[in-house]
Amino acid sequence: MQIILVRHGETIANKEQLVLGTSDVPLTELGRDQAKAAAKKISLMDPSPTILFSSPYQRAKETARYISNYTNLNPIFIDGLKEMNSGEMEGIKASDMNDKYPDYMKSWRRDHSTARPPGGETLGEVHTRAWKSILNIFDEYNESLVVVVAHLFPIQGILCNVLGIKSNNFEKLVIDLGSLSFIEIENDSSRLLRMNDICPID
Repeated sequence: MQIILVRHGETIANKEQLVLGTSDVPLTELGRDQAKAAAKKISLMDPSPTILFSSPYQRAKETARYISNYTNLNPIFIDGLKEMNSGEMEGIKASDMNDKYPDYMKSWRRDHSTARPPGGETLGEVHTRAWKSILNIFDEYNESLVVVVAHLFPIQGILCNVLGIKSNNFEKLVIDLGSLSFIEIENDSSRLLRMNDICPID
């Protein structure tokens, strides 16, 4: 099974560099253009994808809707693909995290994967549930080309598992808004085919 991992398009929170996890925010105009460009590229693939999955958050659903419009695939929503729950930090400026949550940031610098934001989940937990979602798709669906729309941390977690590297190495994997990454899974192995493929906007 080959899987296309699609990061949703831009939101106002991305644009303003806010902590964005569980907030259900729509795409910006640029984000819609990014989603449309990704959808066009996916629709031109040969063979064509035969099934579409998505995080249930609005920014992912909106991105998936463009893909659906171009491919006639109805998205199946999976909670395990949601972005990280940032708890009390949700919506603050990323630049304010050190001042407002020094204890968390100290833990984050020590070990990204186990640091828990107040009221939220750890990066390791996000990566584990995202990878479990991918394995469940592989186990439950007999499809050759699959599209999965998700968020930054879940996609990085999936790629960390594919590459066999620890979650703390996630920052080495650049995944831009609206980008496509391609993986392949077989019964006992997985591999990265292409990462962070930027789709040109018309």
